[in-house]
Amino acid sequence: MRMPSLSTLVSWEGLVLIGGLAVVVFWKIVTGEIVLDNLFDGDIRNPEGGFDTYASAGRVQIFWVTIYAAFYYLYQVVSNPTEFPTLPTWLLAALAGSHGLYLGGKAQAMLLGRLKNILR
Repeated sequence: MRMPSLSTLVSWEGLVLIGGLAVVVFWKIVTGEIVLDNLFDGDIRNPEGGFDTYASAGRVQIFWVTIYAAFYYLYQVVSNPTEFPTLPTWLLAALAGSHGLYLGGKAQAMLLGRLKNILR
């Protein structure tokens, strides 16, 4: 019987590790240990000086752009596992722009509040 190469063993070990982590996270989501109820909710300053909760469009867009980039990267790895994939410039720009928009909206919400309240 021929012994598998070191790279084959490392590949299988990495696959088992990532798969095991995915199973643990999925199990914790199913059992309720990881709660996703307010995943897209954000806090915003109200006129009285406290904070309110609102549905954050910034969180939704950053989530979907990040998921798209992760699946694109995974596709690149699966389609050519022999070399380290490179991300195209447009995808890096989309990720950077998405994160910039999210952080700008977060700063505005936490420091200034709703735009209609600022203009009053």
